[in-house]
Amino acid sequence: MLRRLDRFLSYEMKVSEFLGTLIIIGIPYGLVGVIWSFTHTGHLRDLHGADLIISFLGSIVCWPVLIFANVTMT
Repeated sequence: MLRRLDRFLSYEMKVSEFLGTLIIIGIPYGLVGVIWSFTHTGHLRDLHGADLIISFLGSIVCWPVLIFANVTMT
């Protein structure tokens, strides 16, 4: 078991492989965040200007936490 873990952790990636992995993970994460933000806009009603933009972008990034908070708050 430790040999497999050591082999997995000692794998070296090129920068291009690392960036490709981040893109493959980041695109679905971002799409779900945009969908979540567009369907849950109740907290943005009273905001204007930069506050609105920052809160909207923050909800795109933090959608997993907001899902958990929405479930536990209702």
